[in-house]
Amino acid sequence: MTTTNDFKAYRVHTIDGKPVCKFERLTLDDLDPGAVVIRTAYSAITYKDAMAARGVGKNVRTSRPAVTGVDLSGVVVTSEDARFTEGQSVVVTNYKLGNDHDGAYAEYARVPGDWIVRLPDGLSLYEAMGLGTSG
Repeated sequence: MTTTNDFKAYRVHTIDGKPVCKFERLTLDDLDPGAVVIRTAYSAITYKDAMAARGVGKNVRTSRPAVTGVDLSGVVVTSEDARFTEGQSVVVTNYKLGNDHDGAYAEYARVPGDWIVRLPDGLSLYEAMGLGTSG
């Protein structure tokens, strides 16, 4: 069973000066700080993600290892930000997600509240990733 104590993530490492991507088991302690923990439902694959995996481009995180993925839709699991409560459907696109901050290619993400938008009624988590992605 996957929980916030142990979950799958896709991370980029630098080995012998080259980016190497692999799936790993992480905990929330492995992620960058943030006030809101989101269970990732969907994430698009954009050109920015492809560039990050190859270690090129202006928006590539230079400190490694790093969880990539520049956008996500999901459900709030925990929140220290009064604007968001457990069970809310949300979307995060751009800001520093997947660039300077651990990103969307994990079963959970932890991000600052200012990066989050509540999903409008009638728009599914799946549909949200087809609209307005940052890449």
